[in-house]
Amino acid sequence: MTDKLKMDAINALPHPLYARFCGGDEWPVHDIDVQTGLMRIDVVGRLQIKHFADVTDLKDADGDQHDADDFWLDEDIS
Repeated sequence: MTDKLKMDAINALPHPLYARFCGGDEWPVHDIDVQTGLMRIDVVGRLQIKHFADVTDLKDADGDQHDADDFWLDEDIS
């Protein structure tokens, strides 16, 4: 299995990361599986599984926002 996401680019961001989803919800990222695109987010103390395809942008520890599309290895995110 090959990676779907750019692990080096994600790891280069100052952590912790926050994921913003369609609809505007923003939650802390617990971890991201770069091979499957699945991620766990902390929703009020409980981990929930989401897919990176639902993320609109990531916010790093410095408050900088990064377009989620920039972290895919290719253009096909289906």
